[in-house]
Amino acid sequence: MISCIIPTFENRDLVAACLASACGQTGVDLEIIVTDDSHSDGVATLARETAARFANLRYVVGPRSGNPVDNWNHGLDLARHDLRVVLHQDEVFLDPTYLDRAVRALARSKAPAAVARTRVTGVTRPSRFGLVAPVARRLPHPAWWLPTVNWIGPTAAFVFRGPHRFDPSLVQLVDVDFYARVLAGTRPILLGGLCVGSLGHHPDQISARIDPIALARRELADLATRSPATVSPLQYRLARLAISLRAGLRP
Repeated sequence: MISCIIPTFENRDLVAACLASACGQTGVDLEIIVTDDSHSDGVATLARETAARFANLRYVVGPRSGNPVDNWNHGLDLARHDLRVVLHQDEVFLDPTYLDRAVRALARSKAPAAVARTRVTGVTRPSRFGLVAPVARRLPHPAWWLPTVNWIGPTAAFVFRGPHRFDPSLVQLVDVDFYARVLAGTRPILLGGLCVGSLGHHPDQISARIDPIALARRELADLATRSPATVSPLQYRLARLAISLRAGLRP
């Protein structure tokens, strides 16, 4: 049994592909929660139409706080199952057995999370994904590399146990902080041969609407105050370097 949280905002076309990929998952007792921060009714109408065919879909109105992370947490707070995954509206499950394989792998292990790789689509400018992926395959702890290439997602590449929440005070660092706290020094399961699709560099992407330099400076200060128990020295150095390079600051 697994809960899939789909946070949405004002893009019915993106949500339609995302939702279809979730409903197409096989072999699992799947609960889908669409938490919608939209002010229009396009996503709500789509969710109602989909719920007529997929009984385990719940549509809820999001908190509308202006912070997307609050919407993610709203869905997580409503999840009924211990195993959870957050699927952003610009992400899709490329394999219908993805969640089944993640659930089975976690059932055989005490690992806190299962990690898949990402295939970026729709990229209109050079991406680091092609360079980082071959290196990450050789690392014993591949989740360390997720924050260096995934700025606010793809969270669907991370299936985890328990009632964890994202820190809404963080923006670019939100995934670094989340992965570090969920894993807490342990190793995730690597789901070999599986990928999650992510639409890269589109106009509705959250990171396209933020000031990276101002946020990077603030988040580097926040990172310096993190407890050593939640962020290892290596994770700290990787996060600091990634944030600095992304914002064009000196590491």
